[in-house]
Amino acid sequence: MTKKKFNPEDVIGKPYKRGLLPYGGSVTRGRISYAVSEEEYLDDMRRLRSIIKPPSGP
Repeated sequence: MTKKKFNPEDVIGKPYKRGLLPYGGSVTRGRISYAVSEEEYLDDMRRLRSIIKPPSGP
């Protein structure tokens, strides 16, 4: 069975139900106004890790 990929464009404007969006986003007046794709999320996390990661060895 293939896993369905999350597409942010499919959820924008739909009513928000209790829970979390898979990769983040925002809700305005009970509707999803912004959603993050898996690719955006992974890219953001990669950049954060590069900033936070301490330098290795002397």
